[in-house]
Amino acid sequence: MSAVAEITKSEPVAGRRERVTGEGASQPTPVAFTIPTPPSANALFRNVKGVGRVKAKRYDDFVRMAVTAIRGQGIRPIAGNVVAIFGVERMSDRADIDNRIKAMLDAIVEAKTIEDDRFVTALAISWLPSANGMSHVRLLPVQRLDVSFHPSTNGATGGWFINAPDQEEEERHGHFTG
Repeated sequence: MSAVAEITKSEPVAGRRERVTGEGASQPTPVAFTIPTPPSANALFRNVKGVGRVKAKRYDDFVRMAVTAIRGQGIRPIAGNVVAIFGVERMSDRADIDNRIKAMLDAIVEAKTIEDDRFVTALAISWLPSANGMSHVRLLPVQRLDVSFHPSTNGATGGWFINAPDQEEEERHGHFTG
């Protein structure tokens, strides 16, 4: 039995409170939450002589804190393929944004919000201005999305925005039930 099937039996799943979109189609409810800003992928592992590569304490600590944050916000699992939108607070001008993805996805899986990161079909990520050390996560069921990126005035940060669907466009694609 898959982990998603086990979760479905034992606790509510976001996909169980479904939205109807189109003829009889339903989609899991999107989820949004915050987690601590993750460490760089460069700090997730360390080499131990005679052992090889092992997880660093900083990595384990981050995953533990993120799982606690997700559970504390009452986030329910979301079944199936998802689109992930991440906003990560920029803690250093020297950091690479792609080095934050692995730790975030690992924590989301560890919290059982999604079954596995192989179910992330699409990803949008942006730096956010430094504020309180948190990263913002939104997981949506895979669907046709219209998103736009709005940069800050200096271009160093910005955010992804999901645009409301155009009713005529949705009707042409058969996703609007009117």
